[in-house]
Amino acid sequence: MASAGLTGDILNNRYRLDAQVGEGGMAVVYRGYDLLLRRQVAIKVLRPQFAADQAFVERFSQEAQAAARLSHANIVNTYDVGQCDGCHYIVQEYVPGETLAALIARRGALPEKTALRYASQICKALAAAHRQNLLHRDIKPSNVIVTAEDVVRVTDFGIARAANEQTLTSVDSVLGSVPYCSPEQLSAEPLAETSDLYSLGIVLYEMLTAKRPYYADTAIGTAMAHVRSPIPDPADAGAVVSPQLRSIVHRLLQKEPASRYRSAGEVLAALRGCAADADGEGTDAAPAAGDTPTAVLRRRARNAVPAGGVDAALPVSVVGAWNARRTLAAAGSVFALLFLLMMLVAAREAASRGLRMPDVSGKPLAEALTSLRAAGIDRITIRRQSDADVQAGLVDGASASAGERLKPGDLVTLSVSTGPALVVLANLVGQDVKQAGAWLTAQGLKVKLQRPVHNASKEGTVYDMLPRSGAQVPKGSTVALFPSAGLQLATVPNLVSLSEQEAHDELRRAGFRLTVRQSVPSVNIPPHTVIDQQPAGGSQVAVGSTVMVDVAGAPSAVVVPNAVGVTIDEARRAIEQAGLAVGQVTQAVMPDTPAGTVVSQAPAANEHAAQGTAVDLVVAASAASDTAGTAGPSAAPSPAASANGLPPIPNVVGMTVEAAKAALQKAGYRVDKVTSLPGSPQSARVIGTEPEPGATTPPGANSVNLLLGPAGH
Repeated sequence: MASAGLTGDILNNRYRLDAQVGEGGMAVVYRGYDLLLRRQVAIKVLRPQFAADQAFVERFSQEAQAAARLSHANIVNTYDVGQCDGCHYIVQEYVPGETLAALIARRGALPEKTALRYASQICKALAAAHRQNLLHRDIKPSNVIVTAEDVVRVTDFGIARAANEQTLTSVDSVLGSVPYCSPEQLSAEPLAETSDLYSLGIVLYEMLTAKRPYYADTAIGTAMAHVRSPIPDPADAGAVVSPQLRSIVHRLLQKEPASRYRSAGEVLAALRGCAADADGEGTDAAPAAGDTPTAVLRRRARNAVPAGGVDAALPVSVVGAWNARRTLAAAGSVFALLFLLMMLVAAREAASRGLRMPDVSGKPLAEALTSLRAAGIDRITIRRQSDADVQAGLVDGASASAGERLKPGDLVTLSVSTGPALVVLANLVGQDVKQAGAWLTAQGLKVKLQRPVHNASKEGTVYDMLPRSGAQVPKGSTVALFPSAGLQLATVPNLVSLSEQEAHDELRRAGFRLTVRQSVPSVNIPPHTVIDQQPAGGSQVAVGSTVMVDVAGAPSAVVVPNAVGVTIDEARRAIEQAGLAVGQVTQAVMPDTPAGTVVSQAPAANEHAAQGTAVDLVVAASAASDTAGTAGPSAAPSPAASANGLPPIPNVVGMTVEAAKAALQKAGYRVDKVTSLPGSPQSARVIGTEPEPGATTPPGANSVNLLLGPAGH
């Protein structure tokens, strides 16, 4: 029979499976009904992979039977264990409620008072199991049920013990429990009560923070964290927790079992003490109301009762008999009450004669209180005091000595140790290391100096401490101080004339950082070249400081002035004032333009050009001029005007196409074709005309062809 899909089946003609309500790594849980005792139950059906292992099944059955012996208000009762057609099951009490895991997932971190209350009830359940020499071995939030009355019920007692051998050999099977297993359980070492207490510490941490203290991506990683990682502090996870409760969690999560609490009762006493210190209230859930006495409720007679009462409605003989019976019953009640009173007085006197103070020295508080109440001592007060020689939570004295005779109503005061006195750490950061060490020593603490580290703090002062200021630590604890070695200085390298990337690499090697302060436009310096730095090269500054540099940027764009129509000298002044330079100057014979006048320019007026750009000019020359310009080719001789009345073709060699067209058009010519030599750039200029400069065109013709090519062709 499979362990899933059994809804509606009846096991052994007794247990009906009504609905699946949950499942875990080992079993599927059903809400069921006991047809014999007519009550609702929870039935856990073992999964097939476990049911196939006979040794596991036998251990499972033995531990389930052992768990059935447990009877406690905070433990889910186990009723029965059996098997049907190869399907192994456990029948338990059905407890409506919400698991602690679901409660934490829904509400997040719980208030400290609530966590104390739940942890105390879990302690009671563990104490009851440990008294029966039964370990739980799987304490976790999903195995704790919180009822609507806020009562905690622990489930799965004994099942974890049976599952332990199986899960420790299979990583996949242990995934659900590894986050809550003790280091010795993960190391397959012998277990004791302290293993359950470690798991309780994990659950308490999760209640306070809504997080698990140890977590990794794999089960192996989580297991290694349990064994090797430092003990986490709930306060570091953002929880608002009192120092007393942080101390309890820290002790529960100790790696070595001997360093933890010795018993669940000792943990319970510590939790109660923590709650008493916090607000003077206990941590236990309010007990369920006691059973109300059974009462006989008489129904009202169907017929109306006569005005004279019941007696008026009965015959005289009946009334007399009824009155006699009533008198006898009243007398019997009085006699019984007197007898009980005499018995109580006698018992009290007997108790007073045998009332002796039990020996409670060195016992956990919970155990001491139980012993006192068992001896008949009811008036008890608790006084807490620090004691470096007595473990916290243990009784280290009482107002009456062991064996002393006491009277009923005598007050007994128990002195309970809170462990070593706590010291609140002052803020020592910024103080001289020697002075800080002297203060710690005066408080009864040990000092551990760490290796000095270079930082911004003054040399010889404390720049950090662990634990940090405000923490409460027991006297005798060790506090680590971290001294400062002051700033570490280094020489700033000279970066001027290096590229920005080279400067960045140079500073990184020296332990500095680079920041570009500004980019300065420059005509003569390549872009991204360092032209200035602060601090200057050779300065001694702290390692890690920032060095600011100025780098050369691209030249600024300026507006090209209009040089056409002015003399060459005026054009030169205007161009240089604008931040530009005069480029190639070409002369062209322009009969109707005064010699020395600029007739065209490139770039054209009002265009934007980078600062320092050269502006080429074409200047008018007289007809008798023999030169074509200082940088251009020679001008051809100018013959007489042509028969059609046009002047000789002007020399436009060296001009741009636009400038050449303008000069030719002004002379009465038009450009017919423009030819570019192979390999000519887009900025190619005129290198020749057809007809040649100075020639004339035949009558009726005025077209000129331009030939473009690279400069200097």
